[in-house]
Amino acid sequence: MSDDQLIAVLGNCGFKLNEARAYVALLHSGPSTGYEISRNAGVPRSAVYAVLRQLVARGAARREAGPPERFSATPPKALEGLLRRRFEGTTTALREAVARLDIYPEVPDAFSVAGYARILEEAARIISSARTRVVVSGWPREFAALATALAAAERRGVFVVLFSHAVFPPGIVGMHFGYGLAESALESFWQHRLVVVADDRMSLLGATENTRSDRAVVSETAAIAEIAVSQVALDITLLGQRHDVDLTTVMAKMLGDRVGRLGPLLAAGPTPDLGTTRGSATRAATRRAQPTSSRKRTR
Repeated sequence: MSDDQLIAVLGNCGFKLNEARAYVALLHSGPSTGYEISRNAGVPRSAVYAVLRQLVARGAARREAGPPERFSATPPKALEGLLRRRFEGTTTALREAVARLDIYPEVPDAFSVAGYARILEEAARIISSARTRVVVSGWPREFAALATALAAAERRGVFVVLFSHAVFPPGIVGMHFGYGLAESALESFWQHRLVVVADDRMSLLGATENTRSDRAVVSETAAIAEIAVSQVALDITLLGQRHDVDLTTVMAKMLGDRVGRLGPLLAAGPTPDLGTTRGSATRAATRRAQPTSSRKRTR
């Protein structure tokens, strides 16, 4: 991980920018004076001691009495454990406080999220919520980013179905359906899109071009989830037809009762419509049935 990445992660953990810079500088330099950290981290000299004392208060740094006064970084593993315990304690306190409020606010059935990282975060959350099945259609980059969530879902006994036109990255769990096409060739005319559905209940549909302008819709509307699964099922069915593979068992697991109960109806049903254009066909038949003299008068 680069320094910039570590600074960004610390920022997500609640560290201010100068605190994160000072911690990274301490990691590199070892025990240091405020002057040295100011120089190495780019923290103003007028603020550096306040920043360092804040790191000590957070448990991210340790102070050695002087003169001169020196500071050293808490080892990353120790800091990780400290932050985890605090986070778990905070979430427990939040859960208990909310329970005491006895309030159940209404939430929207669908909402939008912006930015590639947030979209993947929501996708992983949906996969983590699955109890019976997960259906995902996407590209190799997104499958790789969701690999941990997918593996955890499969360990819980969740049926995982994945579809892609491109090649799946190695190590991805689940039942794979794909064409194995070169990603670069597909990207010349298709954009990255991601579909994630859990239990025919929660779904995410969005753009995953890996930019801040990416947008996705997250929904808990069953109808949207069913439509999304049906679209992926259609892609898989077409793949099976092209390669003469019977996918009835997989479709039954993906679509549940919708397939099992439809079969008997289709077997006993009437002759299906196969591309009939009703209006124009009826008019043509009527014109053919008219006498020649009648057709002339109607012109």
